[in-house]
Amino acid sequence: MNKLIKLLCIIFIVTVQGIFAGEEGRIICIHGFMRTHRNMSRIEGAFQKEGREVINWEYASRSKTIEEHGADLVMMLQEAAAERPEEPIHFITHSLGGIIVRAALNHPDCPMEAKIGKAVLIAPPNQGSIFARKCKRFPLFRRMMGEYAGLELMNTPNFEDIGQFPSSKEVLIIAGKLGFNPFIEGRNDGKVAVEETLLTTPHNHHIVSAGHSWICYSSEVIRLAKAFFLPRTSYEAAASGCQATSKYIVKFETSGSKIGESLQKVNP
Repeated sequence: MNKLIKLLCIIFIVTVQGIFAGEEGRIICIHGFMRTHRNMSRIEGAFQKEGREVINWEYASRSKTIEEHGADLVMMLQEAAAERPEEPIHFITHSLGGIIVRAALNHPDCPMEAKIGKAVLIAPPNQGSIFARKCKRFPLFRRMMGEYAGLELMNTPNFEDIGQFPSSKEVLIIAGKLGFNPFIEGRNDGKVAVEETLLTTPHNHHIVSAGHSWICYSSEVIRLAKAFFLPRTSYEAAASGCQATSKYIVKFETSGSKIGESLQKVNP
């Protein structure tokens, strides 16, 4: 009996090692606006159980602009890259965290190691946040958001000026649809519309039944994030039960004050 248990343990260890073969590298978790590292703790723990090394990066979101936060992240990335040259650095982010990663990757001092590998963006306001822009008329809301990154969220119709992900970075976006907000048209997670999560460059996109504030605790989100780090064929099989599994090129056309969305499906 003891020999059987030992054998099963060995098989399990070898299987886990095989699953992540080719996807070595540390994972950096980055929380969203007015959150702390605790918001990413369940994701952090889930990947640590799989034997991955995870850095749960915390920053004071109201104290600096997006690009200043990006510059701070670059300093940490430089240290990580110096410790393990040529090893990819992966990201899992929530909300504003995904925009900060874009700012870091487009910083002139960003190391090459951060520009390869994978990035999972959970509920990112890539096309801005209509909710934040509409609420800026309320003094209490403006005070809560602050004068730096929060002000940018209230005033920026999209974050194209931040820069895009390099083509060497494979990106998965997970959007939530379990929200109701009278300020937002269409499906949304209560704070960010599904359409606002899209990038204008090719990426993988999934929609889950979750709200913005608790989406990082969703078991389906964690399952998708784990699957994304599998080899391509295994990832597609694992993600096949979700609402959207294709890779898209996204084009945005401005019509008056409204941004219209058109999706053109492309082969992975």
